[in-house]
Amino acid sequence: MKMKVTLDVKVVKIIVVVWYLVGIAGFLIHPLRPLFQQLTPFGMVMAAVLLLWFQESKSLKNWIFFAAIALTGFIAELIGVNTQRLFGAYSYGDTLGLKLWNTPLIIGLNWLVLIYCIASLSTNIRNNWYFPVIGAATMVAFDWIMEPVAIATGMWSWTNDQIPLKNYTDWFLISGFIFLMIRILKIELNNRIAGVLILMQVVFFLVLNLLIRTPLWDL
Repeated sequence: MKMKVTLDVKVVKIIVVVWYLVGIAGFLIHPLRPLFQQLTPFGMVMAAVLLLWFQESKSLKNWIFFAAIALTGFIAELIGVNTQRLFGAYSYGDTLGLKLWNTPLIIGLNWLVLIYCIASLSTNIRNNWYFPVIGAATMVAFDWIMEPVAIATGMWSWTNDQIPLKNYTDWFLISGFIFLMIRILKIELNNRIAGVLILMQVVFFLVLNLLIRTPLWDL
Protein backbone atom coordinates (compact mmCIF):
# COMPACT_ATOMS: atom_id res chain seq x y z
CA MET A 1 0.00 0.00 0.00
CA LYS A 2 1.37 3.41 -1.03
CA MET A 3 1.32 6.20 1.50
CA LYS A 4 0.70 9.69 0.11
CA VAL A 5 2.63 12.37 1.99
CA THR A 6 0.80 15.68 2.24
CA LEU A 7 2.11 19.02 3.40
CA ASP A 8 -0.14 21.69 4.86
CA VAL A 9 0.32 24.89 2.84
CA LYS A 10 -0.13 27.21 5.83
CA VAL A 11 2.40 25.28 7.90
CA VAL A 12 4.92 25.31 5.06
CA LYS A 13 4.47 29.06 4.58
CA ILE A 14 5.12 29.63 8.29
CA ILE A 15 8.23 27.44 8.09
CA VAL A 16 9.50 29.43 5.09
CA VAL A 17 8.97 32.75 6.89
CA VAL A 18 10.68 31.50 10.06
CA TRP A 19 13.56 29.96 8.08
CA TYR A 20 14.46 33.24 6.39
CA LEU A 21 14.01 35.33 9.52
CA VAL A 22 16.27 32.95 11.43
CA GLY A 23 18.68 33.19 8.51
CA ILE A 24 18.83 36.97 8.84
CA ALA A 25 19.57 36.64 12.56
CA GLY A 26 22.12 33.88 11.95
CA PHE A 27 24.11 35.92 9.44
CA LEU A 28 23.92 39.00 11.65
CA ILE A 29 25.27 37.22 14.75
CA HIS A 30 28.97 36.98 13.95
CA PRO A 31 29.77 33.71 15.82
CA LEU A 32 26.88 31.97 14.04
CA ARG A 33 27.72 33.25 10.55
CA PRO A 34 30.01 30.33 9.54
CA LEU A 35 27.26 27.85 10.45
CA PHE A 36 24.67 29.68 8.38
CA GLN A 37 27.09 29.92 5.48
CA GLN A 38 27.34 26.14 5.58
CA LEU A 39 23.53 25.88 5.67
CA THR A 40 23.12 28.04 2.53
CA PRO A 41 23.21 25.12 0.04
CA PHE A 42 20.65 23.24 2.14
CA GLY A 43 18.33 26.26 2.08
CA MET A 44 18.62 26.56 -1.71
CA VAL A 45 17.86 22.88 -2.21
CA MET A 46 14.88 23.00 0.14
CA ALA A 47 13.46 26.05 -1.65
CA ALA A 48 13.59 24.19 -4.97
CA VAL A 49 12.14 21.00 -3.48
CA LEU A 50 9.21 22.85 -1.89
CA LEU A 51 8.44 24.72 -5.10
CA LEU A 52 8.41 21.53 -7.16
CA TRP A 53 6.38 19.73 -4.49
CA PHE A 54 3.62 22.35 -4.68
CA GLN A 55 3.74 22.65 -8.47
CA GLU A 56 0.13 21.89 -9.42
CA SER A 57 0.66 20.63 -12.97
CA LYS A 58 3.06 17.71 -12.74
CA SER A 59 3.41 16.90 -16.42
CA LEU A 60 6.57 15.48 -18.00
CA LYS A 61 6.81 18.61 -20.15
CA ASN A 62 7.00 20.79 -17.05
CA TRP A 63 9.59 18.61 -15.30
CA ILE A 64 11.82 18.60 -18.38
CA PHE A 65 11.55 22.38 -18.67
CA PHE A 66 12.34 22.93 -14.99
CA ALA A 67 15.42 20.74 -15.34
CA ALA A 68 16.37 22.73 -18.44
CA ILE A 69 16.17 26.01 -16.50
CA ALA A 70 18.50 24.69 -13.79
CA LEU A 71 20.89 23.27 -16.40
CA THR A 72 20.87 26.50 -18.41
CA GLY A 73 21.65 28.50 -15.28
CA PHE A 74 24.48 26.16 -14.33
CA ILE A 75 26.02 26.21 -17.82
CA ALA A 76 25.77 30.00 -18.02
CA GLU A 77 27.56 30.32 -14.68
CA LEU A 78 30.13 27.72 -15.69
CA ILE A 79 30.92 29.67 -18.87
CA GLY A 80 30.96 32.92 -16.94
CA VAL A 81 33.27 31.89 -14.13
CA ASN A 82 35.71 30.03 -16.38
CA THR A 83 35.85 32.33 -19.43
CA GLN A 84 34.50 35.69 -18.18
CA ARG A 85 32.49 35.88 -21.42
CA LEU A 86 29.29 36.01 -19.37
CA PHE A 87 28.65 38.28 -16.37
CA GLY A 88 32.24 39.49 -16.02
CA ALA A 89 35.29 38.54 -13.97
CA TYR A 90 34.18 36.69 -10.83
CA SER A 91 34.85 33.54 -8.82
CA TYR A 92 32.87 31.46 -6.37
CA GLY A 93 33.72 31.04 -2.72
CA ASP A 94 32.97 27.99 -0.57
CA THR A 95 29.57 29.07 0.76
CA LEU A 96 27.57 27.44 -2.05
CA GLY A 97 29.15 24.04 -1.53
CA LEU A 98 30.51 21.42 -3.90
CA LYS A 99 31.80 22.71 -7.25
CA LEU A 100 32.25 21.26 -10.71
CA TRP A 101 34.71 23.17 -12.90
CA ASN A 102 34.79 26.04 -10.39
CA THR A 103 30.98 26.28 -10.44
CA PRO A 104 28.72 25.30 -7.51
CA LEU A 105 26.52 22.38 -8.48
CA ILE A 106 23.49 24.00 -6.87
CA ILE A 107 23.77 27.39 -8.61
CA GLY A 108 21.31 26.26 -11.28
CA LEU A 109 18.71 25.87 -8.54
CA ASN A 110 19.03 29.57 -7.79
CA TRP A 111 18.08 30.34 -11.39
CA LEU A 112 15.22 27.84 -11.25
CA VAL A 113 13.74 29.18 -8.00
CA LEU A 114 13.90 32.83 -9.04
CA ILE A 115 12.56 32.35 -12.56
CA TYR A 116 9.89 29.92 -11.36
CA CYS A 117 8.62 32.28 -8.63
CA ILE A 118 8.58 35.36 -10.87
CA ALA A 119 6.81 33.51 -13.69
CA SER A 120 4.36 31.92 -11.26
CA LEU A 121 3.33 35.34 -9.96
CA SER A 122 3.01 36.78 -13.49
CA THR A 123 -0.06 34.82 -14.56
CA ASN A 124 -1.96 37.93 -15.67
CA ILE A 125 0.72 39.04 -18.12
CA ARG A 126 2.25 35.71 -19.16
CA ASN A 127 0.56 35.73 -22.55
CA ASN A 128 1.65 39.27 -23.38
CA TRP A 129 4.71 40.11 -25.49
CA TYR A 130 6.26 42.17 -22.67
CA PHE A 131 6.20 39.30 -20.14
CA PRO A 132 9.84 38.30 -20.85
CA VAL A 133 10.93 41.93 -20.49
CA ILE A 134 9.14 42.39 -17.15
CA GLY A 135 10.40 39.03 -15.93
CA ALA A 136 14.01 39.75 -16.91
CA ALA A 137 13.88 43.24 -15.38
CA THR A 138 12.62 41.71 -12.12
CA MET A 139 15.49 39.22 -12.17
CA VAL A 140 17.99 42.06 -12.59
CA ALA A 141 16.40 44.02 -9.74
CA PHE A 142 16.64 40.97 -7.49
CA ASP A 143 20.28 40.41 -8.46
CA TRP A 144 21.06 44.04 -7.70
CA ILE A 145 19.74 43.53 -4.15
CA MET A 146 21.42 40.13 -3.79
CA GLU A 147 24.93 40.98 -5.05
CA PRO A 148 26.31 42.89 -2.00
CA VAL A 149 25.01 40.18 0.36
CA ALA A 150 26.42 37.35 -1.74
CA ILE A 151 29.82 39.03 -1.72
CA ALA A 152 29.73 39.76 2.04
CA THR A 153 28.76 36.16 2.87
CA GLY A 154 31.38 34.51 0.65
CA MET A 155 29.11 33.18 -2.08
CA TRP A 156 31.17 34.82 -4.82
CA SER A 157 33.49 37.75 -5.42
CA TRP A 158 34.33 40.12 -8.29
CA THR A 159 37.73 41.11 -9.58
CA ASN A 160 38.70 44.49 -8.11
CA ASP A 161 35.49 44.31 -6.04
CA GLN A 162 33.61 45.91 -8.94
CA ILE A 163 30.29 44.50 -10.17
CA PRO A 164 30.33 45.17 -13.93
CA LEU A 165 27.33 46.37 -15.90
CA LYS A 166 27.81 43.25 -18.02
CA ASN A 167 26.64 41.15 -15.10
CA TYR A 168 23.22 42.79 -15.18
CA THR A 169 22.88 42.88 -18.98
CA ASP A 170 23.71 39.17 -19.22
CA TRP A 171 21.30 38.34 -16.40
CA PHE A 172 18.64 40.25 -18.33
CA LEU A 173 19.33 38.54 -21.65
CA ILE A 174 19.60 34.98 -20.34
CA SER A 175 16.61 35.17 -18.03
CA GLY A 176 14.63 37.04 -20.69
CA PHE A 177 15.21 34.14 -23.10
CA ILE A 178 13.98 31.65 -20.48
CA PHE A 179 10.87 33.74 -19.78
CA LEU A 180 10.26 33.90 -23.53
CA MET A 181 10.41 30.09 -23.71
CA ILE A 182 7.93 29.87 -20.83
CA ARG A 183 5.54 32.02 -22.87
CA ILE A 184 6.10 30.21 -26.19
CA LEU A 185 5.87 26.70 -24.72
CA LYS A 186 2.98 27.71 -22.43
CA ILE A 187 4.61 26.17 -19.36
CA GLU A 188 2.09 25.79 -16.55
CA LEU A 189 3.25 27.44 -13.35
CA ASN A 190 0.73 27.35 -10.53
CA ASN A 191 2.07 27.23 -7.02
CA ARG A 192 0.67 28.13 -3.62
CA ILE A 193 3.96 28.90 -1.92
CA ALA A 194 5.82 30.74 -4.72
CA GLY A 195 4.62 34.12 -3.46
CA VAL A 196 5.79 33.75 0.14
CA LEU A 197 9.06 32.16 -0.97
CA ILE A 198 10.11 34.99 -3.28
CA LEU A 199 8.84 37.57 -0.78
CA MET A 200 11.01 36.14 1.98
CA GLN A 201 14.03 35.95 -0.32
CA VAL A 202 13.57 39.63 -1.11
CA VAL A 203 13.21 40.42 2.60
CA PHE A 204 16.27 38.32 3.44
CA PHE A 205 18.57 39.96 0.90
CA LEU A 206 17.16 43.45 1.35
CA VAL A 207 17.54 43.45 5.13
CA LEU A 208 21.06 42.00 4.97
CA ASN A 209 21.89 44.43 2.16
CA LEU A 210 21.12 47.27 4.56
CA LEU A 211 22.77 45.67 7.59
CA ILE A 212 26.13 45.00 5.92
CA ARG A 213 26.49 48.75 5.53
CA THR A 214 26.22 49.30 9.29
CA PRO A 215 28.52 48.55 12.26
CA LEU A 216 26.09 45.77 13.27
CA TRP A 217 27.58 43.52 10.58
CA ASP A 218 31.00 43.48 12.25
CA LEU A 219 29.89 43.00 15.84
